[in-house]
Amino acid sequence: MTPLFLLRHGPTSASASGAPLGRLDLSVNADGQAAWPSVKAYLQQLGIQRVLTSELQRARVHALDLGLPCLVLKDLGEQAFGEWEGLPWDQVPGAETYFQNPVLGTPPGGESFARCASRALLAVQGALDGEQSTLVLAHGGPLRAILAHFLGLGLERALDLAWQPFGLTKLEVFGPNRAVLRYHNLPLA
Repeated sequence: MTPLFLLRHGPTSASASGAPLGRLDLSVNADGQAAWPSVKAYLQQLGIQRVLTSELQRARVHALDLGLPCLVLKDLGEQAFGEWEGLPWDQVPGAETYFQNPVLGTPPGGESFARCASRALLAVQGALDGEQSTLVLAHGGPLRAILAHFLGLGLERALDLAWQPFGLTKLEVFGPNRAVLRYHNLPLA
């Protein structure tokens, strides 16, 4: 059994807008920075042995600050929304069509959620190492895909999973396709 913790990065300056951030490399905002010491203290009590994170600073900076062995993986980056990144959804041309099939829909210059899910899951499965307790500190899209996979949910259902900034989930992984969910979206800030 491998303990696997999934933590969404802290809030950014654009979090309240609900706009898709995608690959925009934003930092965690002042509220998130102020909350980080208590989030870090909580995480340090969990016996985590290593961290997997995205190359985007809103995840990477805090992952590296934990002082644990850390693997920075491009494939854990958020879904690429291309030309739509940073735009409020009500200003996105074609948003209605996209939301009819958000798993396979591909924003101009971006990628589908299915593609994001595939690369994120391959990255995590390739990096899980025996029974070493692992934290994945990343983004909502990849984390939802990873959780849905281990729970046997389809990608359509993955998008229904709420996940707030600094929300923590714990799985006990028993194999490449099976895990027990211990808790989900526990607010750490």
